[in-house]
Amino acid sequence: MRLNKKGGRLVGLFTRGYVVFTLVILFIAGLSIWLSQVYMDRLSRLPDIDGLAESEALLAGDYESIPLYRFLNEEDGFAVVDGNGALLFCSSKEIEEALGGGLTIGELECIPSYVEDTYVEVIPFRAEKENPSYILVKHYFGDEESGAETEKRTVILDEELNVQAGSLGDNRKKYTPQEIGYLTGTHVIGSDMIKYPLSAVTGEEMEERTLIVLSQSMTMEGYTKLEKKSERMFFLAIPLYLVAVTVLVLWLNRRIKKPLVGLNQAIDSLIEGGDGRMTDLNGPWEIRKIGSDFNRMADMLAESEQQRRQMDVERQRLLADISHDLKTPITVINGYVKALHDGKIPPEKTQSYLELIDRKVQDLTAMVNSFHEFSKVEHPKFSIQAETVEICEWMRGYLANRYDEIEIAGFCLQAMIPEIPLYYCQIDSYQFTRAVDNILYNSIKYNPVGTKLAIGVEFVKYGVGDKPSVRIFLADSGIGIPKDRWENIFEPFVQGDVSRGSGGSGLGLAITRRIVQAHGGSIALVKSRFNGFTTEFEILLPAAEREKQMTDKGNKDG
Repeated sequence: MRLNKKGGRLVGLFTRGYVVFTLVILFIAGLSIWLSQVYMDRLSRLPDIDGLAESEALLAGDYESIPLYRFLNEEDGFAVVDGNGALLFCSSKEIEEALGGGLTIGELECIPSYVEDTYVEVIPFRAEKENPSYILVKHYFGDEESGAETEKRTVILDEELNVQAGSLGDNRKKYTPQEIGYLTGTHVIGSDMIKYPLSAVTGEEMEERTLIVLSQSMTMEGYTKLEKKSERMFFLAIPLYLVAVTVLVLWLNRRIKKPLVGLNQAIDSLIEGGDGRMTDLNGPWEIRKIGSDFNRMADMLAESEQQRRQMDVERQRLLADISHDLKTPITVINGYVKALHDGKIPPEKTQSYLELIDRKVQDLTAMVNSFHEFSKVEHPKFSIQAETVEICEWMRGYLANRYDEIEIAGFCLQAMIPEIPLYYCQIDSYQFTRAVDNILYNSIKYNPVGTKLAIGVEFVKYGVGDKPSVRIFLADSGIGIPKDRWENIFEPFVQGDVSRGSGGSGLGLAITRRIVQAHGGSIALVKSRFNGFTTEFEILLPAAEREKQMTDKGNKDG
């Protein structure tokens, strides 16, 4: 068993625990600072007036469906007015009250424009009067890209807000208090009001609409409150710290205590006759090494015991099968020889008895040869001498050598082999011939005269190991093999018919399976795909790569 790579030595375990715990604490601290900053940024973010003005819903007039959270803060709002200042939509009562239910054209003109970089400064003078006069200074900031220069315009107002001198560029003669409030940004205390002509976005003058945004001003007092709110995020560090401590304790307990408990349970299980294996090898290296060695020892003991029991069963069955198969011909030979020896056989029947004895000796010799062949293929050092062959050509040659035997036996052969070279395999011709012979001769031996035989070759895209393979099938229309014998038909001493009096050793298919496996293939008894056929054996061999096939063939021809 391979040691689990997780874990480490005890000193490494404690070192990793300390380092990880320290990193977690630093992470918690960093996370708290980051969350605090994110929360602060979220509360103090500037309204996205460009995004709101360019939103599809606003331009389409579908004001109710605008997701305000994407553009404005919770305290902010917006309104849309037409060219005459009439309200088309208000997002909240606060902005509706701030606009007084609507605007005059003069008030609309006094609201600072978002698309202009201006600032209005109000300077009161003659303050000793009940209604002081004012000087309005409007600063126009230049733009280096457009080449516009910075300038300022000044207007002097009397106590009744009449223009005494100067102009802000609108040729206005008088201002109202509301217009001064809009112009200077003091109409709504603590808030900033700004307008955004939607024609700047759409480029259309036909239906003039103006977006007005009311946003909270960020004062020092407000900013201080936001900071106090964001500092509350640091309280999250306390539960996170407790969670980190708990996880560290549980982790150390799992890495050290749990494997020791598992080792103790495994020892108790082995003493009581169980498998004695540890199921948890995730502790420190020292404990995992002990557990791995202990499991290996338990596996070796279990495997040794299983092999001993299996060998006892196989040996008993093998001896019983061999003794059964040898007993019948030996008993017959012994009876006939004794009868001849005692002179109980008439002279005219002596020749027939000798022929019977000869046939039984031949059967006995065939059985002994089968036992010998089976012992060779089952030997651990059994190997094949494979070479690259074109399997269709090889099968045609094989059938040509067996055709006379099949015809004399009274069987009909149907070959399904492509005529052109297609498939290449690595096979040992001698051994593979024996494997195919065992299947073919079983069909001839156990089926009546007139049985149809079908032998063919096909290509299988997903065969042995889900890789390209060659499929060789041998089918017959004979008496068939009982379903209850399909599963173990390739086991030694198992025969297709129910009785063991058919004259075979029951080793032919076992030898065939071992030879096919030595070629890296597989063999199975499958349900026949052909009408009227009862038995079909399927052999799958790995298909050799075409480059290797042609190289091997060229080397052989050379």
